[in-house]
Amino acid sequence: QICESDNCQGAGGGTVLPLFGAGEQEWPNGLRIVLYLLGLAWCFMGVALISDVFMAAIETITSQETTVELCVAGTDEKRKFRVRLWNDTVANLTLMALGSSA
Repeated sequence: QICESDNCQGAGGGTVLPLFGAGEQEWPNGLRIVLYLLGLAWCFMGVALISDVFMAAIETITSQETTVELCVAGTDEKRKFRVRLWNDTVANLTLMALGSSA
């Protein structure tokens, strides 16, 4: 035999899977499928929750505005303008980075 590790012996234990020990191999396949699908759904729900919070924070940060006073050319009149502190592209690029790293 070329391979000397335990993983070469058919249904051997991996580093992470099976989660519930070697006895899990004796469980019905239907039960194992349901448990692993529930675990997978739980992980996706966690990613969705974290992404929601993250995007709400990005929305709050990038929607901040400030008031700027500018002089009108040729007069002493000052006008107030509301401008955004952040460029809208920042939110779009952050969303793109979040989507591509998942």
